[in-house]
Amino acid sequence: MKKTIRIFLLLLLLPVVLYLWGVFNNNRDLPMPDRSQLASHRESAINWLLQHKERILNDHNAMLWWMVNEAAKVSKDARLEMLVNEYKSRNRGLGYSIWAPLFWPQQRLNIDETSLYGLPDYNQHFIYSLHCADNLLVDLPVIAAQNRADFCFQPSHIYRPACVTHQLMGINFQLRQHCAPEAELQPVIASLQNDIVHQLTWDIRVIDVYLQRVMMLLITGADARVKPVWVQQILDHQLADGGWGDFDPLIPLGSRSPGFSSRILSISRPRSSFHATAQGVYLLTLLENKQKHPH
Repeated sequence: MKKTIRIFLLLLLLPVVLYLWGVFNNNRDLPMPDRSQLASHRESAINWLLQHKERILNDHNAMLWWMVNEAAKVSKDARLEMLVNEYKSRNRGLGYSIWAPLFWPQQRLNIDETSLYGLPDYNQHFIYSLHCADNLLVDLPVIAAQNRADFCFQPSHIYRPACVTHQLMGINFQLRQHCAPEAELQPVIASLQNDIVHQLTWDIRVIDVYLQRVMMLLITGADARVKPVWVQQILDHQLADGGWGDFDPLIPLGSRSPGFSSRILSISRPRSSFHATAQGVYLLTLLENKQKHPH
């Protein structure tokens, strides 16, 4: 009986020990990967975009194309510019759509509630922020709530891993578009950055949202808070084809394995996606550019 109890306790302790080891591994002291490493991994990721050109051009997620466009502007990479130009060419109505300010910041519309029907709450917040629609939409509960730093701690949002990064993206668009004084937005930005640092410290799943968290710290000027090990983790989890996905296997078992995903645990296989890889290209571009121009 005592032996059975000991075995049972060991089985209970094993996940705790493995998790603590994962936390240690995810926060260990490492040097920042050098520029040549960043450039090599970025090159592999761009090649993934080029090899899957037709597939990604059929993805009309404007936010992902904004990331590719921002990476193109920072790096002056002709291949990324070519991809973005082809995306714009295939979507000629983009300049008159609710997403226009992503690419033409002054192309703002008179947004009303009907413009937001059917969109997830974070996309509604993006649109509100991109168009500086404070006089039209700020009284909507879904908008007003996302302008407060505690939005993602509501019971209905606490299990959404990308809630904080989405909210910070919206607030940052307000800053970029000069919708509100910087002094008014910075306390919310600082609070959300703190939340993201805590998430990166304790959430050891190197999946899509992991890249998104690092990317948002870089976009919002908190690059000094990005631990080198988090960057190394992203490089180590780049797939052989050059992309990233939303699944981190625990035990490789052939075609399908148990592992981490945005649903916490899943049985799947690693597979690159445009969603994760666009974020990877943008964040590596920002990191490489910072090393190229440290001041």
